[in-house]
Amino acid sequence: MAGRLEDEEYWQSSERKGFNFDDDEFGSQLCGVSKSGTAKLSQRVRGLGGDNAFFSTDSLSGSLSRTTISESSQTIVRPLHTLISEKNLLCILEAGNFHEKQPKGKLTPEEEVRILRRQLESRWVPPPVKETVTKILLGHPYSLELYRTLESKTQLLDAAISMGDGNAILAVILFLVRTLKKNLVHQLLRTRPEAVAQYCQYLSTRMQLHELTDLLEMLGDSREASMKQFQLAVCGTVDSQRRLQRLQTCLKNHFSQPDNRDRPLIESYIKLLEWQLTMAGSNPEITKELVGQSVLSSLAYTCRHHWGEQKGSLSSPLTLCQQQGISDRQFQWTVLTVRASFQSWDDIEGLFITKSWLGGKRVKAAIPMEQVVIQLHNHGAPTDILVKYLDLIDSIDKRITLAKKLQCHKAVINISHFRQ
Repeated sequence: MAGRLEDEEYWQSSERKGFNFDDDEFGSQLCGVSKSGTAKLSQRVRGLGGDNAFFSTDSLSGSLSRTTISESSQTIVRPLHTLISEKNLLCILEAGNFHEKQPKGKLTPEEEVRILRRQLESRWVPPPVKETVTKILLGHPYSLELYRTLESKTQLLDAAISMGDGNAILAVILFLVRTLKKNLVHQLLRTRPEAVAQYCQYLSTRMQLHELTDLLEMLGDSREASMKQFQLAVCGTVDSQRRLQRLQTCLKNHFSQPDNRDRPLIESYIKLLEWQLTMAGSNPEITKELVGQSVLSSLAYTCRHHWGEQKGSLSSPLTLCQQQGISDRQFQWTVLTVRASFQSWDDIEGLFITKSWLGGKRVKAAIPMEQVVIQLHNHGAPTDILVKYLDLIDSIDKRITLAKKLQCHKAVINISHFRQ
């Protein structure tokens, strides 16, 4: 009897407690977090206030305890809201509280399958296309993978076009390119010029000229496709010899028709590149200065280094002008600028002034003489040179106005005596 009383006293007074799911203390000792820990943590998060409120974590139990800065002078404790926002944390805490409503009573296997199928379908049904495009427009997270049929993808593209946002249109096009055959993508783009413009700009920016050429040819714009091939041959090759070979191939494959209006342009560029490579030879300095430059830059090079050579010579400025069809206006302005920088006033006089049969002077300027005088003044021409060219201006009023503007007093005096 005494032993029985001792056993009952032991079980009633023992520190060990029996297993109980409702016991928060046991739950925290067993799993590190009690059953109601989530609710307590949620209340603590909602009750955050003041700059001195922090949470520290017990490394053994994983429980959170409230502390202050004064209590943790040796350990730096960061506020919880600096690590994660309250909104995101509440979403995490409340995620475990969601329970699917189930019908009361015992379910048959058929009913369970039906419920599971309905849940699966609700998860994989795509949202309305306008809603998805709006998310793209606002920069919100979105997914296009749910749109699997051609009809839904077409509706998605039309919705993006109707919104008028380039980013949304491009995002949908890239999705179509990734999930559809090329001919279907081109079929959709053929009747949607807004989408074509966005996609062409994207391909051009990324220098995906092969894809761009295929797209343009499929859409029937063969001329633009040929020019893109020309651009690829020019910009896509660093080595000049290789660039020349690619240009010759491009001319043969894409500009072979004699009536092609772009063919003369390509032929002229090829001749220019051949001339530059011949002039440069194996000299790296000349190659760096000349090869790849424009026609007028090449003309300026010949005016600097090969001025005075007879027409017919490969390096003569006149030969280059004839080969490239440089106009008289372009030629005179380039020569004027280059030779004036060398203070070669006699070369400029021979360019603009010739002698007539009777021994007089005849002007053969393709640019207004006022611009010639201003350019000479900008390069520091002496007063006598300025007066000589000011006298070639037909209008006396323009002549005296320009002379006063350039402070060429000798020309002003001469004009005043002429009027008297």
